[in-house]
Amino acid sequence: MNKKQLVERMAAKMAASQVSTKPQLDQILATIHQALTEGEKVYIPQFGTFELRFHLPKQGRNPQTGATMDIDGFNQPSFKASPSLKAAMND
Repeated sequence: MNKKQLVERMAAKMAASQVSTKPQLDQILATIHQALTEGEKVYIPQFGTFELRFHLPKQGRNPQTGATMDIDGFNQPSFKASPSLKAAMND
């Protein structure tokens, strides 16, 4: 499912137009994006948690030359599904 299909489904469930539903979805996504950018966790009950996970710096190898190189640490956005969502997927 892509964003357009999500807007279509949301509009149908809410008996609203797609034009009025799209800004609502955009605002939800922008709020989650901003919270993650600020280092906050976003917990949505019965759905899951969005958070940043820091990956430590490490040594790697250039596959072409074999030379070792330093790989900087970085933040990676992640999602952890709630137990109720996991259970619903396995029913």
